[in-house]
Amino acid sequence: IVVTGGDDHLWKMWALPDGNLIMTGEGHTDWLSGCCFHPSGTQLVTSSGDTTVRLWDFSKRACVLTLVEHTQAVWDCSWHSCGDFVASASMDNTSKIWDIN
Repeated sequence: IVVTGGDDHLWKMWALPDGNLIMTGEGHTDWLSGCCFHPSGTQLVTSSGDTTVRLWDFSKRACVLTLVEHTQAVWDCSWHSCGDFVASASMDNTSKIWDIN
């Protein structure tokens, strides 16, 4: 499985090696810059030019949390290996560590 994001404001999950589309996430209002699987594989975090970081739950097939404290585009995001924290880096010259719990 691989997830892609792009200028269409969507993330898409693909099955490999056949390339079948499994799931699509809608909600960002600008390009996607990053996406990262939760260590358990049950969630995804995405970052965007719309200044937000979003947490997606695969079982709900929806965004379950939007983090909105950046003031400019967010370049990337990543889960901590324990799965309780997300890091983000923004064009506003800040990086943030978010406690998801």
